Amino acid sequence: MRLAVLAAAVAMGVSACGSTADVARPVVGDIPAAVADLEEEVGSELEYFEISADLGGVTLILAETAVESSGETLGMFATTYRWENGEITTDGETLPAEGATFQASAIEFDPETLFEKIDAELSVPVIADVAIQGTGTGSTVIDATVVNDKGGTLLVLLAGDGRILGVQAS
Repeated sequence: MRLAVLAAAVAMGVSACGSTADVARPVVGDIPAAVADLEEEVGSELEYFEISADLGGVTLILAETAVESSGETLGMFATTYRWENGEITTDGETLPAEGATFQASAIEFDPETLFEKIDAELSVPVIADVAIQGTGTGSTVIDATVVNDKGGTLLVLLAGDGRILGVQAS
């Protein structure tokens, strides 16, 4: 799915008229609504492995601990939910998983300014998706996948205010 999103982002970016206002962007402003809807449906203070936004919606990967009726912990599992057009869906598949988790209260970013520094550094950047992940300390990191029409991809690590903390070619 990530390759399809990248291809769509490049196609949209190539057809842009040269202004970042003309380029489709990940729907990062929908993340709070997606989290609120999932927590209303599943429960509050959930643990997440990742929350990401692409051009069409928000994907939430929920971390769950499975416990037998005897009280024995079976391990961590991940269930993926998708939020699009105000609706939460899931295929219900739960898979074994491990990694750093975070709660929604640890997410700190301004959707209005998140891409300003990327826009200032790159000429009409095509941002395919943005992912929020846990650090292992309860806090989060934000990364943006930036692609160009020649096939290059950058993973840009961002602070919540849009400051660029690091860049990695992939």
